[in-house]
Amino acid sequence: MSESSDRPYRPNVGALLRDSEGRFLLGERIDRPGSWQFPQGGVDPGESPEEALWRELGEELGLEEPRSVCRVLGVGPTRCYDFPPAMKTEIARRYRGQEQTLFLLEFFGSKEGIQLDRHSLPEFQAVIWVPVEEMMERIWGP
Repeated sequence: MSESSDRPYRPNVGALLRDSEGRFLLGERIDRPGSWQFPQGGVDPGESPEEALWRELGEELGLEEPRSVCRVLGVGPTRCYDFPPAMKTEIARRYRGQEQTLFLLEFFGSKEGIQLDRHSLPEFQAVIWVPVEEMMERIWGP
């Protein structure tokens, strides 16, 4: 498929984790130093968005039992967005963009419970907890 409009949107979930101080967790991608994002990932066939959320939190943050340290506070409506035309990754060749459902979660676990190297293919090299104003700057730049 060559035309973007011919490709489907990839079902995806994103996790906005908020700590007791009202800060949000961002991860710095291993493959793009300086690029910060929320934990997120695709929804596998047969998997519900909430099941994908818990799986992704385990995979990306190395949380052994994400449900024991996080509580869902809300779920946003699903929104679609297109990948930038210059994006040349495998996922961008297969999909037009993502159909993302965002979850707002309270994180009440220990920060030490986040183990980025728990899985064989880690996605993040670092995580930080930032106030909402800084979160937006880090994700989209100044």
